[in-house]
Amino acid sequence: MAAPDALLEALTDPAAGQPVEYPYSDGKVLMETDPHARSIIDMRDQLDTHFKARQDAYVAGSMALYYRQGDPSAVVAPDVFVVLGAVHKQARKSYLLWEEGGVVPSFVVEVASRSTGRRDATSKRATYERMGVLEYWRFDPLGELIAGRLEGWRLTGGRYERVRAVRAGGWHRSEALGLELRAERWLLRFHDPRLGRDMLTHAETSEALRKLDGVVRERDEAVRERDEANQRIRELEARLRLSDKSA
Repeated sequence: MAAPDALLEALTDPAAGQPVEYPYSDGKVLMETDPHARSIIDMRDQLDTHFKARQDAYVAGSMALYYRQGDPSAVVAPDVFVVLGAVHKQARKSYLLWEEGGVVPSFVVEVASRSTGRRDATSKRATYERMGVLEYWRFDPLGELIAGRLEGWRLTGGRYERVRAVRAGGWHRSEALGLELRAERWLLRFHDPRLGRDMLTHAETSEALRKLDGVVRERDEAVRERDEANQRIRELEARLRLSDKSA
């Protein structure tokens, strides 16, 4: 039963012909450690930027995802998920599978914590497997619950199989996204093998732009100083010519 102050979507269940409420907020305050919150934000930063131009790619997280019509208890709230083949990219209050053409997320990440770790590794993983989520990953920014901080499963023949690292440095490959990923302390880093470069968070992009702006300013200052020096040289040469003529 939803909390009294929950936000709701009231939709009609065609089978029963009665409105069914699907809460998109449970009225609870979300409390996370700073590394947990930062890791979720930075994952979405990287994936949002990577899939920005792809109109059928929807990146979201901490959102109610209902997977069985008429049953408000059939809900999960992934920390981060990516839907490829989405109906649209516009913001949603919640993700109702039957209103999305049955398109399930291709990729899900849960950030491990002591309060949710057991459920994420058992019942929640089983739910994603039954839904048909192609890949399910768990990331541990504090390094307290998962060896190597990262573990993943890929759907093979309707069942999840463990994903193994593909190269040194703890890099794993997401077949669903066509990307590589690894744990870098509290950050889950994505890498685009096609372009051969790591993806940046918004903070890293801002810092890179700040440094580039500094380089441009230094270059402009050097050009200005060079031009001023050349002007002084031309003025001195002109004075010398006048002095020679008057001698």
